[in-house]
Amino acid sequence: MRTFLIAMLLLLPSQSPAATSEPSLDGKCDLLLDRWRDRLAEEHFASLVAPPFVLAGDGGEAKLRAYRDQTVLAAARALHATYFDAQPNEPILILLFESEPPYRRLAKKWFDEDDVPHFGFCRSDGVMLMNISTGGGTLVHEIVHALIKPDFPTVPTWFNEGLASLYEQCNMDGDHITGLKNWRLPALKQAIRDKQLRSIEEMIRDPNFYGEHQGLNYAQARYLLMYLQEKGKLRDFYRDFRAHAKDDPMGIETLRATVAPQTLAEFERQWRAWVMAL
Repeated sequence: MRTFLIAMLLLLPSQSPAATSEPSLDGKCDLLLDRWRDRLAEEHFASLVAPPFVLAGDGGEAKLRAYRDQTVLAAARALHATYFDAQPNEPILILLFESEPPYRRLAKKWFDEDDVPHFGFCRSDGVMLMNISTGGGTLVHEIVHALIKPDFPTVPTWFNEGLASLYEQCNMDGDHITGLKNWRLPALKQAIRDKQLRSIEEMIRDPNFYGEHQGLNYAQARYLLMYLQEKGKLRDFYRDFRAHAKDDPMGIETLRATVAPQTLAEFERQWRAWVMAL
């Protein structure tokens, strides 16, 4: 019997110390906040944890809870219900500034960032800095970037920025999020009017989304996805695109299949007319 028990124990899977020491996401969030605690206290920032998010801001605890409940968690819930299956496995730090001067000063002090966007930005290390005095639209925009990363790691820039831009102005109701018209529309309409807008396919295939056409690229991608939203096709397009990205990395063929039996040219003519009527 003793020999049998020893043999059975030898067959049990062994656990290395590394396998048992990996902290949970909640634990990682707590550790991240601990690393930031002194810096935040020095600047009189309130802070809280809502995995996968760690939030800190200079507007006080009540405002921070409101941002958490009304924007951050509301957007994450709706985006996961609509699009994303994978959950982040690393914390996302969101730093919220109630005015522009401390936003710029601490971007320099903490990250050595000199030339920061007016609204806010998301760093590659999972840290967001938001000038929240400009409104919550940029916060939702950057949350889209953070949540799409684990769900669709190879997402091309045009779709990543298009979806994020779509929700710069949005309505959230439980599991539903709806992009609304915003400030990017007039420039898009003017480009169509002046016959200066490239085709949808050219925009999608452009290897330099942030190049000379950057402003119009954002607008064109945003309102393309808004049109798919209006047609009830955006969610399925995203999921089909993600599923076939290995063979269709830019999403052109998935878009053709989504708008069929229309051709892409016919679809684009209707899309342009829709934009001009907004």
